[in-house]
Amino acid sequence: MIGTRSNNTPFWLLFIGLFLILVSKSLLTEGMFLDGVTYACISRNMAIGLGTFWNPHYTQTIGNVFHSHPPLAFGLESLFFKAFGDHWWVEKLYSALTFVVSGILIAAIWKRTTNRPCMAWLPLLFWSVIPIVFWCATNNMLENTMTVFVLLSVWLMILSYLKNNKIWLFFSAFTLLLAFLSKGFTGLFPLVFPILYCAFDQKRKWIQGPIDSLILLVAVAVFTGIMFLVCPGSFGYIKDYIRLQVIGGGLHEATASSRFYIVFALLQQLFVTCALALVLVICKTKSKVNSKVFEFPPDKAWFYVFLIMGLVGVLPIMVSMKQRDFYMLAALPFFALACGHITLSMLTLGLPNIKPQVRQWMTLGAGCVVLLGLVLNVVHIGKYGRDEALIEEVKQKIAEVGDNSIIEISQKEYIQWAKHAYYMRYGKISLNPIQQLND
Repeated sequence: MIGTRSNNTPFWLLFIGLFLILVSKSLLTEGMFLDGVTYACISRNMAIGLGTFWNPHYTQTIGNVFHSHPPLAFGLESLFFKAFGDHWWVEKLYSALTFVVSGILIAAIWKRTTNRPCMAWLPLLFWSVIPIVFWCATNNMLENTMTVFVLLSVWLMILSYLKNNKIWLFFSAFTLLLAFLSKGFTGLFPLVFPILYCAFDQKRKWIQGPIDSLILLVAVAVFTGIMFLVCPGSFGYIKDYIRLQVIGGGLHEATASSRFYIVFALLQQLFVTCALALVLVICKTKSKVNSKVFEFPPDKAWFYVFLIMGLVGVLPIMVSMKQRDFYMLAALPFFALACGHITLSMLTLGLPNIKPQVRQWMTLGAGCVVLLGLVLNVVHIGKYGRDEALIEEVKQKIAEVGDNSIIEISQKEYIQWAKHAYYMRYGKISLNPIQQLND
């Protein structure tokens, strides 16, 4: 049987090994992308009492009250600082665990949408080779947390349809609110899932999809209203977030030269994934045994559902000129799931023909990949993944002036935002420009 665990062991090992290799230069090393260091500072500060959930604190001179992003990811990460203490690896641990949980949810969705549950490694492999995925896994992006809740919401929707129980839709609506509270409106694109599901499920009337999407939307609105009533500070926070980030940033700030930037970025990110899928599809169509791409009709429906879901999660980003490739992170698992469903029939055709001796060698080879990944991570422990010179400078200065202070720097240095992040992260030090103090 192709679905047995023993038959799939080499592929699970390959997935684990590839991930360990891809993150080896950044997982256990110091240094992180600016945004990730900033979020770690806010989370650590919240854990030690500098700022609260609805009034996060960055530094005394920048973001004394930080309302530029929703607070849930900060709140969750602060729990890790409370549990493990203030160490440089805590944010790395939290970031990596969001990747692990997202992987578990991808596998859970796969098991609910296919008759080959033990082959959940297939979409996970497609997902893990997307460059921005393993980059985000070690850089503490807010999208990491949002991805967890986006995937959880879709899994709950699928559960609702499989069990014919609407109660799961309300649980899904609550997780959508959590996705919004992690990064914002980009976490709400799963609202279209019921429409897609019912459109491609011949057993259901298409009108049920829009009705269920409306139920989800109303439920999210109701949960939001309850939040505003129970947590008075939440209303002002969300209003400030919309003013600062959605209107001020999304409509007036430009980080891309074209609205199509996100489309080109998507094509670049999915190049390896799509190339692998295309090779398997071509092999299937050229096969003398069976030329059908989809051996099982449900796979065809799920391919379209997940493909469109991915596009819905990416294309609306074009509305704003403020675009970065990691904004699409929560949509990428659906492209991986789509690739898994379109290539599954090829693998069900070929894998049973692998001889036991060959499979043993495959398992041994995949085990070596895991071992290589572990060795590479161990070798990099204690080294710097990025910003080595800056971090060394910060540590030296902190040793001179001590923690918990405000120091003066030049106006030129003041606009080097990474300095603010590392000074706060390593020494709880805020920075002020000399010119400002002289005025």
